[in-house]
Amino acid sequence: MCARTTNLERQMADRQTEHLFDLIDVNPTFTHHLLMRGGQIGKVLKLPPWLVAILTQQPYARKDQLNLTDHEKERFLCAYSILNANGTLGNLVAIHAQMHQQHGTIRFLPWHRVFLLQLEMALRAIHPDVAIPYWDWTNPQEQSIPAWLQNVTPTVNTPNGPISVVRAPGSPADLATTAANVPSILQNTTFNDFTFQLEGVHDFVHVWVGGSMSSIPTAPADPIFWMHHANIDRLWWLWHVSAQGQGKNPNLSGLAAQMDPWNIAEPQTRDIGALGYTYQ
Repeated sequence: MCARTTNLERQMADRQTEHLFDLIDVNPTFTHHLLMRGGQIGKVLKLPPWLVAILTQQPYARKDQLNLTDHEKERFLCAYSILNANGTLGNLVAIHAQMHQQHGTIRFLPWHRVFLLQLEMALRAIHPDVAIPYWDWTNPQEQSIPAWLQNVTPTVNTPNGPISVVRAPGSPADLATTAANVPSILQNTTFNDFTFQLEGVHDFVHVWVGGSMSSIPTAPADPIFWMHHANIDRLWWLWHVSAQGQGKNPNLSGLAAQMDPWNIAEPQTRDIGALGYTYQ
């Protein structure tokens, strides 16, 4: 079973990333309390390896959803449910519905990287061994709605009203056709070409899932949104460290370089290791 958090003072942040981000709007948890003790607690208590890694601020891994254990799936859905119940998820959905120039511009990739981290920090405040899995729809084995998510269609209360998640997915063949563009996208040698083409594929996957995912204001209510965007983020990272993408970043300056509504600038989004995570 999955315990709920208390409704006390808010404004706590994951210690791995609080130097980069505004304090996240979540209820305090025993995870926060444990992290405040820092690495010292690991010197006097025997703890599981994943918790020692957190206390010593080692990067955690986002995994392919296909490879999650039943326990990992349960923990993710448990934390997601808690964030839905306490309003954190609804507030993030409402932010995505606002205009932050996060679509159709070169802010698309860095803005959504920050957006993913907002949810992930909140998830890890509930269960520190949770990270957002990625849905690798480029893999023929994953060109359908993941089986463990097919019946996960929550109703999310947002400041703009409730959203009941629905889906109307297309055929695996259609998803495979669009996914086949990815190898050529990874061969791009300019950031603008890369992000323009990757966002096009991203858009199609939203349309392919259908229902709530088809609309910008409602898409993040669906847990598959976050896994889809984790895969987009992963593809960006693969390109970023490749010969084609090394040193290629969006040409942003001034207010355009600030990933509003958070206090983080685009250059701070470039290294996922510095943000505390890797892909596995």
